[in-house]
Amino acid sequence: MSLKPTLLLACISYISLTACAQEVHLDDNGIPQTRNNLTQEEQQQLEQFLAQQKANMRFIEGGSFEMGDFGHKITFDGFPLSGYPENKPLHPVTLDSFSMNAYKATYADFDIYSMATGQEKVGLQEYTIEIRQPNAAAGINWYDAQSYCQWLGQQLAVPMSLPTEAQWEYAARNRGEYILFPTDTGLIDPERNVWSFEQTQALSSKYNTSLVVPLVGLYPPNPLGLYDMINQNYEWMLDWYDPNYYAVSPEYNPQGPATGTERVLRGVDANEGDASNIQAIGQTTTGRYKRAPNPPLIMNDPKLNQNVSTSARCVANSPQPLN
Repeated sequence: MSLKPTLLLACISYISLTACAQEVHLDDNGIPQTRNNLTQEEQQQLEQFLAQQKANMRFIEGGSFEMGDFGHKITFDGFPLSGYPENKPLHPVTLDSFSMNAYKATYADFDIYSMATGQEKVGLQEYTIEIRQPNAAAGINWYDAQSYCQWLGQQLAVPMSLPTEAQWEYAARNRGEYILFPTDTGLIDPERNVWSFEQTQALSSKYNTSLVVPLVGLYPPNPLGLYDMINQNYEWMLDWYDPNYYAVSPEYNPQGPATGTERVLRGVDANEGDASNIQAIGQTTTGRYKRAPNPPLIMNDPKLNQNVSTSARCVANSPQPLN
């Protein structure tokens, strides 16, 4: 994202889904700032949104755990959970307390953000717009995800960002327990805590699309109150990706490598996240994935959202609960 003091975005229209983009003011860190000319109705919408986001934050007490592939700790034969090297070696990590949003940011959330800061709405590409439902996890690139979290933190007066992958894994594993799947039970229970292929198809039919619609909050949260950590899109992490990072990771509050070309993803692509696929592929709480922070267009086609499968979940980096 540009670090210029202001950025003029183009004004577009698409039925009732877009608002005219205005002059976007950025602070010295490149974070979009809330407009100073909000109408009374817009201000009320923003205040309601912020109150809800604050209520959605789940406090997670810090502590120590072993991060990475813990298969040899729990399997009879001592085998790893996967044959991939990037989630090895198992290594000690200690985290300060933090708060994590119970939900991935939705298109409705990003609409408020866009309105408040005068930006174009996200996810308006012609061929993928049908999955742009208010309660669906927003498909966004890393820069938009991080800027959204930082802006939200400014509004709530607490430092916020995307989670580090250490924070995400610690939370997904219920504060570092040896948990395979970040569900309410730690197991896959098709159609009760993870959707089946048939359920994804039924939901797609409801919205008259062939695409999977990543609605949030359909299934029970994990024990910490966090929804959809196993499905409904990958989640961007703060960290740069390095397949060898675990071997040199600091123990206390690791932030990932200082530089890189790709960012870490956690979770599961909604298109691959039905119960059968998750079990077959072995997409556990220790799985690491990678992607360019602003990937190239899918098939070089601007009518497709190249970020349709990547979303954001914000973290408040404060040792005190927000609520």
